[in-house]
Amino acid sequence: MLNIFLLNKEYNRLWKLFEKDGFLTKKQFKEAIRLAEKEKRYLTEMILEDDSLPEDKSLEVLSEFFNLPVVYLRNKVISPQVINLLPKEISEEHRVIVFKKVKDEIFVATTAPENKQIIKFIGKKTELTPKVFITTPKDIKLALNKYNNTVFSDGISHIVDLNNGDDMESQEVPAEKMAGLVPVIKMVNNAIETGISNGASDIHIEPGYDKLKIRMRVDGILHKIVELPRAMLPAVITRVKILANLKIDEHMAPQDGRFQYKFNDKEVALRVSVMPTLYGPKAVLRLLEMKEKMLTLQKLGLNKIHLRILKKEIYTSHGMILVTGPTGSGKTTTLYTLLRMLNSEKVNICTIEDPIEYGIEDINQVQVRPKHGLTFASGLRALLRQDPDVLMVGEIRDIETANIAINSAMTGHLVLSTLHTNNAFLTPQRLMEMDAQPYLVTSVLNVIIGQRLVRKLCPHCKIKSRAPEKLLENFTAFIPVKETYRKLQNIGLIPKDQKFSEVSFYRSRGCRKCGETGYKGRVGIYEIIYLDDDLRKFILNDPNETNLREHLLKRKVMTMIEDGLLKVFNSQTTIDEILRVTKE
Repeated sequence: MLNIFLLNKEYNRLWKLFEKDGFLTKKQFKEAIRLAEKEKRYLTEMILEDDSLPEDKSLEVLSEFFNLPVVYLRNKVISPQVINLLPKEISEEHRVIVFKKVKDEIFVATTAPENKQIIKFIGKKTELTPKVFITTPKDIKLALNKYNNTVFSDGISHIVDLNNGDDMESQEVPAEKMAGLVPVIKMVNNAIETGISNGASDIHIEPGYDKLKIRMRVDGILHKIVELPRAMLPAVITRVKILANLKIDEHMAPQDGRFQYKFNDKEVALRVSVMPTLYGPKAVLRLLEMKEKMLTLQKLGLNKIHLRILKKEIYTSHGMILVTGPTGSGKTTTLYTLLRMLNSEKVNICTIEDPIEYGIEDINQVQVRPKHGLTFASGLRALLRQDPDVLMVGEIRDIETANIAINSAMTGHLVLSTLHTNNAFLTPQRLMEMDAQPYLVTSVLNVIIGQRLVRKLCPHCKIKSRAPEKLLENFTAFIPVKETYRKLQNIGLIPKDQKFSEVSFYRSRGCRKCGETGYKGRVGIYEIIYLDDDLRKFILNDPNETNLREHLLKRKVMTMIEDGLLKVFNSQTTIDEILRVTKE
């Protein structure tokens, strides 16, 4: 079956409507037809997915052609009962959403109105009369997320009824008793299992004025799982406190706890933080896989120049390697990967961490415990009496820790640590602002790694941009794309005989396998500074970030943006992603 129009006269009629508006060229129209035939998809989908065309104009023309109204699902509240009239698998496959029911009529949104078969199927399955609307692929994606709400809907009415609709904080049934009810246990379990299934790093349970919102962070981006009545707040928070062995009667002070959870074949440690806010307690659950991640530097995303530097410097007997970046940029994962490279029976490796994200066999890992006097500084000082060859300090937060780490690096130890800075070029200046002695900083620093994490395009649904020239026009004011391409050729990361015009730029579309986001997994983008004698002299005289950056760029050191563009040229990610994580 051909998934586009069947008659040439229908092509012509649609083209005349687009020609009248003047924003779609004949070449673009023919290309959309070619792609629709090649991919066995509908022509309207190809037109609506073309990021070079104005979305509202395309919808306007298609609405006129099919004589169908337009709907934007992003503005619609869709009840679980209505959206579930059609199974999620069918909605995903055919890009249709049932979003409203009025008596014997259901409202159906689609990106392919020419697919009459699915509309007939919906009518037959629901035994209701479909009224069809046309919408955008983006709106379909947003609406598909609402299916997640249904796993929480069972039992909500029962819990609220127990309180006659009132806020639980002022009702007679204790929150502890409510937290033990099966519906509440199921809700909390569903939130955790949804997070685990989607590879979330954090789950947020957030109170509002009249609602309770649960979100999860996947690949660095927060996504809403569900909104619940605010009456559920005390029971849900109490259930989390019980799991984490926290005080359920403490409402004014922050609390931290931890518990383990098994789901399918995964065992996860959850670190819990509960904090009082304006509208009640908020809980954040950090999900940490207990099974050790077997990563390599190549899997982290380091290019061959950066690999060459690290593979040489990681096996030096003393000095310091610092990994910099904001929270959530993958610093600890990079350190663990380096530790695994060093791990052998011939060396004694000791770490001081907060928290220990996962255990590594044959490495002595110590958890920071400030309540018991075990801080980074005191722990590091104690570890020096453990005859270490390699020391890893989870984070340099203060001058005391910095000085002990620097002195350790000077006295025959290899020290690995992290520092919160926006980029690698700022590191020497930041250490000196913490009152570390400039001559000590320059003498012990071997390598500085700056990094961020960008989302990778989903391999199952990424598609070529049909208008790369227009795409590049939007970014040239922010990123020197062509100049970077030439630089990457000069330093040997791109073949010199490959023309820029031959590069394919991809964009995200969204599918079931990536949760309709268009991205799946993350990869690092890096800037790595190797300190030789000349650079040490330069920093000693002038540690200023701006001057250091200018000096290193003359030496053709790569910035994070340039490494990110290398991954764009290799079809791993998008320019939008590079801008999102590197803007300061």
